Parts: sequence; C-alpha cells; structure tokens
Amino acid sequence: MRSLPVLLLLSINVSAQQRGLPSIIPEPVEMRLTEGTCSLVCPWTVESREPLPASLSGSLYAEIDALHPDDRIRCEVPVRISLNLIQPDTVLPDEWHQVSVTPDGITINAIAEEGIYRGSRTLIQLLEQGRASGTLPCLTITDWPRFPWRGMHLDACRHFWSVEFTKKYIDLLARYKMNSFHWHLTEDQGWRIEIKKYPKLTEVGAWRSGSQIGPYSRREYDSIPYGGFYTQDEIRDVVAYAKARHITVVPEIEMPGHAMAALAAYPQLGCTGGPYEVQRGWGVFDDVFCAGNDSVFTVLEDVLTEVMDLFPSEMIHIGGDECPKERWKTCAKCQARMKTNGLKDEHELQSYFIQRIEKFVNNKGRTIIGWDEILEGGLAPNAAVMSWRGTEGGIAAAKEKHNVVMSPGSHCYFDHYQGDPANEPLAIGGYTTVQKVYSYEPIPAELKPEEHKYILGAQGNVWTEYILTPEHVEYMAVPRMLALAEVLWTPKKKRDEKDFIRRLESDLPKLEAMKVNASKSLYQVSILPRRGKVAGTIEVQLSTSASGIIAHQEEGSPDWFGYTVPLVLDSDTRLRARSEKDGIVGPVSERQFMFNSATAQQITLSVQPNERYNDGGAFTLVDGITAGEKRVNTEWLGWREGVTITVDLGSEQDVRTIGIGALNEPHSWIHLPEQVEFSTSRDGKTFVQLGSHKVDPGVGRRAFKFDVAGRTRYVRLTAKHPGKIPEGLPGAGNAAWMFLDEVEVR
Repeated sequence: MRSLPVLLLLSINVSAQQRGLPSIIPEPVEMRLTEGTCSLVCPWTVESREPLPASLSGSLYAEIDALHPDDRIRCEVPVRISLNLIQPDTVLPDEWHQVSVTPDGITINAIAEEGIYRGSRTLIQLLEQGRASGTLPCLTITDWPRFPWRGMHLDACRHFWSVEFTKKYIDLLARYKMNSFHWHLTEDQGWRIEIKKYPKLTEVGAWRSGSQIGPYSRREYDSIPYGGFYTQDEIRDVVAYAKARHITVVPEIEMPGHAMAALAAYPQLGCTGGPYEVQRGWGVFDDVFCAGNDSVFTVLEDVLTEVMDLFPSEMIHIGGDECPKERWKTCAKCQARMKTNGLKDEHELQSYFIQRIEKFVNNKGRTIIGWDEILEGGLAPNAAVMSWRGTEGGIAAAKEKHNVVMSPGSHCYFDHYQGDPANEPLAIGGYTTVQKVYSYEPIPAELKPEEHKYILGAQGNVWTEYILTPEHVEYMAVPRMLALAEVLWTPKKKRDEKDFIRRLESDLPKLEAMKVNASKSLYQVSILPRRGKVAGTIEVQLSTSASGIIAHQEEGSPDWFGYTVPLVLDSDTRLRARSEKDGIVGPVSERQFMFNSATAQQITLSVQPNERYNDGGAFTLVDGITAGEKRVNTEWLGWREGVTITVDLGSEQDVRTIGIGALNEPHSWIHLPEQVEFSTSRDGKTFVQLGSHKVDPGVGRRAFKFDVAGRTRYVRLTAKHPGKIPEGLPGAGNAAWMFLDEVEVR
C-alpha cells in the first residue's frame, strides 16, 4: 500500500450520513450525492479506455451484466459502465478507487487492478439496490482501506470443506473488500494438503477414526471415519480463484505443536517414536515435533518448499501456538540440542525451532507469521505476529518493530456464540455479538503513534470443532465478518454502529438470495428474568438488538401476543419469543422456568462471584432457570473460593429437600465443590446444620441434595471450594473454578 498524502487524509468526510445515500458495506471514505439519476432500464455495456487485464475482464463483465433488471427495454443509447485505469498526479493507495454515477452512465477509475476490483464490489451493491426501482441516484464515491490486512480464517482440519464451498467463502470475503484468506491446513485432527515427497501425510494423516461429539467437557466420540485433503491441483485452483478476486491465500502449516496427524504418518518425527494416531478429540496434545531431531527440519523444509511453490503469498503461517514442552523435557535429543546451543529452557528451544524455520523461509524470499506464542523465548528476527490471546502479544511485537495482525479471541473468534447461547447451535464457548465485533479497535491505545504502522490490520477466525456443515460455517461467519470488514476498511471516525445495523439489515435479503445462511441472531430476543415486585414472582423483560416488533408465546397456546411490558410469572412456564422487522423474522428464543419454594425469593451471598461469571448476580441462583452444559454466563455463577448462600423463603414452610446444581468440566478448569453443607433456620439468626453432601465426579451438571423433614423459613448452603487443580489435569496448580446454579427447595 502506498502512503497517503496529508491533504488526502484531511479530505475524509466524517460528517453524519446524508439522507438518501445507498447502503454500502463497508461504509466508504467519502460518498456524496450529485444532481440527477441514472436509469438502469436500458441495456448496458461494460467497457474500458484500454483493454483490462484478463483477471478483470470476462467474468467481471458477466457478473455486472447479470444484475441488469429483467425488464430491460430497447434504448437508442445504452448505459455505459466504464472501468478505467488512470495515472493520477498524486500518490494514492493501490486499492484507491472512485465510482461516479451520472445520468449518462457509471465510471470506476482506479490506479491499479486492485482498485478496479474493489470499486466493482461497490458497483455490485449499487446495482443490487437499483434493480427494483430501475434507477440510481447520481453520486461520487471516493474510497480506499484503512488497513492493508483485512482477513478471514477457515479451519479445514477439524472439519473439511470442499473446494466448491471454499470458493463460495472467498466470494463472501471479496464482496466486503477483505483481501486475506488464512487457510488452516494442518492439525492434530487432520493433514489436509497433498505433499508429493511425503505421501503418508495424506494417506495416513488426513483420516481419523472418529470425532468428538457433544459438549467439550463430556469427551464423547463417535466411531465414524472422517477425513479428506486437497490435491495440489485443487490448491492451485483455489489460489488462482482468490487471486482473480485480489485475495491473498495465506497457508498455515502448524509447528512445532498441533502435529499429531503428521506424527501418525511419520512417527520418527516425534520425541518418543510413537505409535501416534490422528486425534478424534479437540484440545492440546503433549506429542509435538522433536526439536532435537535434524530430520524433523529436513521434512518440514521439504514440506514448506512444496507449500511455497503452491502459494505465492509473501507470508507463510507456521502456527507456533499451544506447544506443550513435556516431551522436550524428557527427550535426550531435545536436551542435547539445548545444551549445544546454550538454551536455558524449553521456551528458548521453541524459539530456536521457529528461528531455524524462519531462516529457511527467508532464504526462499518469504517471511513467516505465527500466533503470539512465537514471542516466548525470543521472537524470530523478521517474523510477524498474529495476536490471539488478547492484545498483549501484538503490543509487545509492535514495540519491537514487528508487523502484527490483531485477532484477539474477545472480538475476532467467530466460533463463539453470537446470540443467547441457550438458543444457539452448540459452540465451543465465548460470546461475541456482531455489535461487539463492530466495537473493536485494532490499534491498541498502549502504542505510540509511530508504532501504529506495525499494526497491519486484523482477522476473524472460524475454528470448526463444532461446525459440521457449510451452512453452519456461514451462520458463524456472517454477519460478524461484515462488521469486521467495516472496522478494517472504514475510517474510525466514520464508524457508526446504528447506521451499520441499518445497512446490514438491508443486506440480509441479498445474502439470502445468494443462498448464504447468515445468522439472524441480531433479531434474537433476549429473555431476561428479574425478581418481581411481589415475592415469589419473576418479571421477564424481552428485548432485541435490532428494533422490531416482539411477540411472545406461552406453552400450550398456539397464539403469539405482542410484547409491551414485562411479563409476570408465578408458576412453571415455557416461554417463547421472537421479533420481526421489515419482513425479517428472527429465530425463536425459548426459556423454561421451573418454580420451587426458593424461586424469586430474597437471597444473600457471603462472597460475590468472580466478575467474569456474574452476569445475572445472586438472582441467577433463584431465577427459575436450570443451567445447562453450554455454560451460558447468565445461567451459571463462578467462584474461585468458597461461598455461603442464604435464601429467605418468605414464610415458614414444610421442607423435604434442599439442593443446588454444580458444574464439572475439568478440561475447562471447572471443578465440583468439595462438598455442600446444608443448614436451616426459623429466625434467620440461629442456623442448625443438617449435614453435607458429596457427589460422584461425573462430567457435566451434578446435583447436591439433602433430605429434610421439618418446617423452616431460611435455608443455607455452604459450598466448599475444591482448592487448587491437582497434577495431571488441565490448569494444574491454579485455583479451580466452581460454578453453581439454581437453589432448589421443595
């Protein structure tokens, strides 16, 4: 990207959106109306002053022509659509372009092929909007991107995607002016790229004996063989397809960790020699490439040579994330490597590994990029960093004058839930709405102005552990991808969430016409309970991020009723809600409320939950909603210490049982209470301890209960914290999380 002159930067129009302007995503730098309209009902011609390169002509002309209204009429003078490469008298970015609509026709001027293509994406959106009325307002759009790296990622390893769908995914990137496709091709669960010199990488490494199913914590598997890989011809086909759309395909070959598929094919590349198998489950595995074995580097260099022959991208992604060091600590070859090279620990051994690979890649005229773990032990001299564990890695790399692509899990992981998890398809966790993505600012405040240039841009990641179909990929990526596209293209001062949502709503029908399964979670109704004005009742507030009409339906009734004020519940109810706006009907949200003597009664806690898991406050424990295993933040409360819970039932009652739910997910550092003690009181001052309860440590939701025989008004439950996580389990040595939900008194 060429530098922008100061005067051009100062010319950006950052005023409020003018009325009557077309809806374009991402919002252009400058768009202004001029006099008149352009009729689209006449046939049109697509032309240029000079012949355009083959990569722009042909298919591009056909794509534009296909958008002509069906009822075109005969005219003496056709509408001219002119695509022109120009020689400006000032320095402009390669993607700069200007789209002009006049009564006589439409012109796209640009200084490079990239600019023509990006301008054609604007033209496509304009023509889509003009088809219905047969006219376009006359206007001028001047546009260029804020960041040079505007990326989307796709994991083809946990689940495999056809060439046909991969091209459709690339088309979506192109539509919204994104320019980088990060293709995740090797993993523990599958090696997806043909390497001629090492055929077993796909003969063995591309296939697994089954897949993990259900919530992550259950560690359950099917026995259905699964796999697939791309031939080198298919890779070339996809790369060429992306190039024609001015999208760079960045391949990722994981090392030194996430290597189980490769080790299964060539066990001599591991520290123990195996046997290894392509993994059925998700997560991080101890077996990695042996850093003390020179043949490992020979194989990886051979692999990268073939990869670089297939991918012309300047950067090659080498992973570098989540590499356990356990095998290296006990491997004689790795320890000898450390001693010979004066490496003080295994982190420096990983740095040695990365730097050795980088030197090879640099000698081939390319550079490496890796996840932010490559900072550990010392960053390779010329490496770029993709910062995913928050922003810290990106900040550190930029301060060391290394290029950075920001991709923090908080805003850029599109495998997270995007609506109320209770009403969304199963995902790995997290909660990232389209609005949260739109709020993201890629340049950290901690960087000095002179360090901003090292932030190349950002990227959205679609990991596919829980994504099994192309339709589900689209659901998770769209519309969050559109929000990120605007963050990365549009000047920061022009970003306006309310206006973006308006434009997004107008684009959803077009996506539907393209058979893109875009999520409508934006219209999903949130069902938010709170304590009612009368003890023992729940007021339910219904709301949605997009303005629209909200309706609700109660169990047993076929009718939908308009919602205006909070609903009041005092007995078991299955509540359903949906919203509708401009013909778009959102997904149905559903909540089951189950009442017991503690529901919606006064509750106090000795210790408040950790702020990360305290969305609903203490009322979450008596809101009538029994938490599931999706770990919805508004259902579970989380502590890293013990807690005493006291509930005032409002009056003396006969009580038979007292109980509370807890979650056991050791792989997520969530452990059951050591035990729960139960007490009762008639006056709220003197409590009689009844006893305690332990449960078997089965995975998932577990119920602690105690049988009672007598009358009481107050019940008290004391959950004993399990302490530090034992050795041999994920997070060993750290304080365990303790998740609790729903006090039950009957």
